[in-house]
Amino acid sequence: MDKKLLKLTLTSGSSKVFNALEITRHAAAAAGEGADVPKLFSVRALNYGVFFKEPALDGKSARSDKLAIDTMLYFPYNAERLLDGGASVSLNDSRFEAVVREFAETFGTSGHSNAANDRNILKVLKESPSLDPFLLKTNFRRHGIEVPGQYLRITDDEWNAIRDHVRTKVQPMIEFGLTDKSATTMRKVDDFIERIWDGSDISSLFPLLAALSIPLSDGNEVIFAWKGVTFFEFQYLRRYEAIKQMATWLKEYSAPVDFVPQALRLQIEGRGDTVKALLRDCWRKVATIVNTYQASYSKLFLKKQGAGEFQQFLRDCRQHYLDMGAAFNKLDHSIEIFNSFTNQSPQKRLRSDELEELFDILANVLR
Repeated sequence: MDKKLLKLTLTSGSSKVFNALEITRHAAAAAGEGADVPKLFSVRALNYGVFFKEPALDGKSARSDKLAIDTMLYFPYNAERLLDGGASVSLNDSRFEAVVREFAETFGTSGHSNAANDRNILKVLKESPSLDPFLLKTNFRRHGIEVPGQYLRITDDEWNAIRDHVRTKVQPMIEFGLTDKSATTMRKVDDFIERIWDGSDISSLFPLLAALSIPLSDGNEVIFAWKGVTFFEFQYLRRYEAIKQMATWLKEYSAPVDFVPQALRLQIEGRGDTVKALLRDCWRKVATIVNTYQASYSKLFLKKQGAGEFQQFLRDCRQHYLDMGAAFNKLDHSIEIFNSFTNQSPQKRLRSDELEELFDILANVLR
């Protein structure tokens, strides 16, 4: 990875990065010297690493699906100087277990060492398509993994806003399968919704899954993926203005502010066109899935016109979930980089050298 891009990745707050190092150090500083602060991992060194997502080098994943994305751990040689060099390893690398064992031997473990819990946390980080705080918290809860609160970087307001969005979607899905719609039964719907939200019980959706010929043995995986897609639908609505602003800047304000020879100007414009195309393709992928979801959902649950389209959507839901996670990793990071170059000024013009650097970085992120 390019050195500049690596720096922007390691210091990013976007959904493609989980900076355990920053969280661990901040928690220790806030608690004061000598305080015993709970850590995420029992292997001490892992608490001082930065996990991030990036495209798999061979375009393939170690998993059996089509997700061409990898999860990396960057471990700085000096925790005080993150950008002064370090080692990185893929969580999918066959040598990863050996690296963790070496970390445990070299840097030690906590007094209550729990290797199984460490493995479970690493499995969640590896298998989640995005390192968004909501998805991580959801995945940890789903697998019954206890995580110190400071490592769950999502506020109650954010959590509840997403929760309300998911609950609004799930109610018609429950009611679809109800044969008894008495007042007593309808009062139970809210409890059904809560159990689906927290992942403890999806049995109230069994009639819907059966009607759509979704095997009940796949039910938990399908509904979890559906909740993930519904979360990304929520993110799509929240990111719309930021993406629109970035696209407008690329179209109207991305010419160099300084004088440059015609040949260089054309070269910069070509790089800008590449970024425009990549951004458009990435956003279109998300928009297509969201539109398919909304149209099929509306047709079945609101218009009562047929189940075929939503049935197909649910069958494809696990791949949609992975694809949307990969796309939002790119989009969130691109927005953050764009804002850093323009100081969040939507009409700021840049010098030719700044444009070249920005376009090169964005092209790498969006590919």
